[in-house]
Amino acid sequence: MDKDCNVHIGFPKPFQRRMEDFVDAFIYVGPPSLRLKEKMPRDVALDADYMKELQRREALSGFPISGPGTLKDFLEQIVSCEENPFLVLPKLADPKALAQSCLDRKSHSIQAE
Repeated sequence: MDKDCNVHIGFPKPFQRRMEDFVDAFIYVGPPSLRLKEKMPRDVALDADYMKELQRREALSGFPISGPGTLKDFLEQIVSCEENPFLVLPKLADPKALAQSCLDRKSHSIQAE
């Protein structure tokens, strides 16, 4: 909202760029129980050949496989994790109501002078 009570939704034009233009990486230092993972795009997750290759490569690494054992189990885990309560976006306020509230505050402050 600007000084004239005009509501602007979104970022200003200079900031409407890809995240890669601003940062190299993120580091999370909070508790592991609240750590979030970037969701794998659905078309990638459901590409059976690609997922088999990922599992094959993970097995070659010599480390224990981190996910479920079979591809079917892995795909079921992806589907079951579709929603994440930490990523629920709040409902946006009505821009007209915000502008009116701003105008009301300005008129009250002018009357008080």
